[in-house]
Amino acid sequence: MNKLDEISLPNKLCNIKKEFPILTQTFNGKTITYLDTAASSQKPKKVINTIKDTYEQSYANVHRGIYKLSQIATDKYEEARSKVSNFLNVKNSEEIIFTRGATEGINLVANCLSEYCLVEGDEIILSTLEHHSNIIPWQMAAKRTGANIVELKPDKDGNIFVQDFKNLITEKTKVIALPHITNSIGSILDIEEICNEAKKRNIISLIDGCQAAPHLKIDLKKIDPDFYVFSGHKLYGPSGIGVLFGKKKYLDQFMPYQTGGEMIDFVSIKESTFTKIPNKFEAGTPNIVGAISLGSAIDFIEELGINNIHQHSSDLTKYLVYKFKSLNFIKIIGNPIKRLGIVPFLIEGSHPHDIALLLDSRGIALRAGHHCAQPAMRHFNAETTLRASFGVYNNEEDIDFLIANLKEIRKYF
Repeated sequence: MNKLDEISLPNKLCNIKKEFPILTQTFNGKTITYLDTAASSQKPKKVINTIKDTYEQSYANVHRGIYKLSQIATDKYEEARSKVSNFLNVKNSEEIIFTRGATEGINLVANCLSEYCLVEGDEIILSTLEHHSNIIPWQMAAKRTGANIVELKPDKDGNIFVQDFKNLITEKTKVIALPHITNSIGSILDIEEICNEAKKRNIISLIDGCQAAPHLKIDLKKIDPDFYVFSGHKLYGPSGIGVLFGKKKYLDQFMPYQTGGEMIDFVSIKESTFTKIPNKFEAGTPNIVGAISLGSAIDFIEELGINNIHQHSSDLTKYLVYKFKSLNFIKIIGNPIKRLGIVPFLIEGSHPHDIALLLDSRGIALRAGHHCAQPAMRHFNAETTLRASFGVYNNEEDIDFLIANLKEIRKYF
């Protein structure tokens, strides 16, 4: 198998590294080979320049001032909301809530559902492969309401099948919360069919799209979840900004998750009324520059073409798996039918942290740990793993460089 037979970079991605200033830097005389995009992506010039330009040229608080600068900032902030809406194929931009990240979005939904509909004995289905951010908020909701967590277990390879979800459904099932792509092993779930099944059973669905949004075309009209979240910092945008999509029928009925300025209609000393969505869920001064810069990140992705990015990520994932399988000292964690953007692994006779430090000394940034997915690690009988994950700036040379260095490091163990 020749790598050139497997990898054919779209023209728009061939020289993309130059768009990411941090990847031109050197540490200890070595340029950075960044393979930790699942944790957080690097930022292109387009996003960095938007952050700088917004602070220098058009920053003001939004939705408050009648002066020109505030109007400009408000227009750009709401334009970013429209860009997110189009990116997700959501018709009504009022259903797009800006949050601090996917974590806050999940906490918002879990908290609001605790007040809205969860009662003692209700069941919340979560998978073994969840990120902690899609476990702990539901544990807290269960403690508040007396609901029960039901575990959807993958098979030995890390696959989660729709039929397994169906088998867990009872008359008490109220919520299902699952990842679109798992952050632990990169397995892709059939969320469209899962959400369709949930809808037929009147089960509320929340999908964690953090790992999917940078790699896949997201069509929420087709998938039809009740809630969908993702984080800006994994999508080549800044940290501190995220997105919650929620269906209007729920958001209109939910009580506010946080209170303060911006989300009010009428206030007296003794009582208040709240404004409409989305502002009802964006209390206080929002991350104005973060939202506007997330809009630029979406522009960047659309210029490259999400289908090009998907193909690129798929090719790199397959190539790395192929390379790993050719080395008898590497154990790949999980073997899902569909995997994208993430490949966890172990090196025989060594600890992942030691390997990560040795790779770092060679200019390779690669994650070692439990990846905020301890139940998933236990499922694969591992406390911690190494994890390679890709962005648009990675290419086959990065993989070859990783493989060459792993072979060298292997000599020490």
